[in-house]
This record gives sequence, C-alpha cells and structure tokens, in this order.
Amino acid sequence: MDIDKELEAIFDDPLLKMSEEEQSLFDMPQDMRRVIAKKKADYVAQHVLCENFEDYKPLFDKVHRELKEGKRSLVKINKTATLVEGRFYYVGGQMLLLEKIGELKRSSNFLPDARTRCIYENGTESDILLQTLRKSVVGDGYAISELQDESDAQFFSNADIATDDNVTGYIYVLSSLSDAPDVKEVKNLYKIGFTTNSVEQRIANAENDPTYLMAPVKIVATYKVVNLNSQKFEDLVHQLLMAVQFQVVVYDEMGIAHQPKEWFVVPLAVVDVIIRKIMDGSIVGYTYNTQMECLEKRLQQ
Repeated sequence: MDIDKELEAIFDDPLLKMSEEEQSLFDMPQDMRRVIAKKKADYVAQHVLCENFEDYKPLFDKVHRELKEGKRSLVKINKTATLVEGRFYYVGGQMLLLEKIGELKRSSNFLPDARTRCIYENGTESDILLQTLRKSVVGDGYAISELQDESDAQFFSNADIATDDNVTGYIYVLSSLSDAPDVKEVKNLYKIGFTTNSVEQRIANAENDPTYLMAPVKIVATYKVVNLNSQKFEDLVHQLLMAVQFQVVVYDEMGIAHQPKEWFVVPLAVVDVIIRKIMDGSIVGYTYNTQMECLEKRLQQ
C-alpha cells in the first residue's frame, strides 16, 4: 500500500473541500475581535506596597478611635451615591482612604469614572477604578461619616433642665467592682439602667443584689430624663445593644441562679452617644456594629 497516495486520495475527497462562503463561517467578526482585544488589554488594578504609609497610619488610627468614641459612624450608601476624595470607606473588612480621584471620563455605561489612589490600612495602595470602588462600597461596605461638630458632642446635663420640664427619672451607667474573673477581666463592661429615685439610693445594696452581679459598683455617668418615659428610654438602649448583652449567671445568698439583663460590653463613649441620640430622637436611624464597635447609620429607604 502506498501511504502517500492513500493520503492524497483522502485530501482530494470533494466532501472535504469548502467553498469561500463556507470558510467565511469560521472568520471572527471585526467587532468581536475588538472586544476580545480590549479585554486582553484591560488593566486590572493591583494592591502594591504604599511606600509612604507612615504618613497615613496615624490617620487610620485616629478614625478608628473616633468611631469607638462615637464621633463618627458607619454609613450604608445607596447606588446613586458619589464617593468623595479625602473620605474614608470600609470595604472587605478593612478601612481605606480615597486619597485621590484622577481625571474623570465617561465610562461605557456613561457614568463618570477615573483611576483613583486608595490607601488601605494594611499598608497597601491601589489605583482601582472609581466606579469599581463605588460598587464595592455599595455592595458590602460602608462610608465613614465625617466628624460631628463639637457643639453636637455635648451631652445632656442638669444645666439643660428647664423649670417646666418634667424629670421622669435617671439613666445611669455603672461599672462593676467585682473580683470574679469572668467579670473583672471583661473590658468595656457597663450596666445601663434607670431609676426614679437617686442613683446613689438605687445602688446602695449592690453587693447583695444579683442585678449588680452581687458586687459593689461604680457610678460612671448619670443622665436626667425629662419629658420621656424612662422605661421606654431603657428599652431603646437594650434593644440597640442586644447583640452585646453580657451573658453571665450569678447566685444570690440563697444559692438561686440569676441572669442579669442590663450589662453590656460596649465602649463608654458609644453609650454616651446612644443616650444623646435617644434624647434627640435620631437613634431610630442607627444600629450597633459589633465588629467595628461603633454605631452604623441605616440606609434610608
């Protein structure tokens, strides 16, 4: 058998021959080639080491501190929100600073887009596209509010009570002086409650009361409640902080078990802000973010 002749006969078979029209079926349209070429050429932003991160680290530390002091809060933003140069955002479990927005151009979906310079708290930076960053913030991230005015940070005091105001009770914040390890070792543990009498009278027998963990307590802060239902006031605080309610069992002098409900693990400054926002009625727009230990402003529908 002559192999070369056999192969030649196979390739000369009319069934294997294609017309120019049939061959054109395998040609890729020019518009598709342009799309593929564009995708190959698309630049993907990468995180790289931020060479001057030491200039930014104190800023991140400051914003974290201000979040825990209640001076800032996490804010959910909607799809139409515009990101602002110089503002801080929280995405993917870490904080970032939108340090710079480059020259804006219209993207394929006609939205203004640009390369950015974003500094991340892990010491890296990225030139992620502005619209890509915005989608991440809207999807599972937050904007971080700017600082409130100093005047807005003043808490309610006795001097603010007018003569015609109706004092309905006292909100108090206590810390425990217990020597029990499961209490003593807990940081930011506070009792938030109310009384219609003086706070000093209310805690006079704390070491014998399961509500106070069967131990002496220290008065950290007190607030006069005016023109408000004290029980409702307390309920709002407890509802907001339910996720950080301290879970503990204490036994009274008779050996009976009790589970106090008014102790919470939360920074004191946040407690102050919560009480202030209850007083001005704005607390309904907030939740408590347990991961960041700060208030989170809910997105308005």
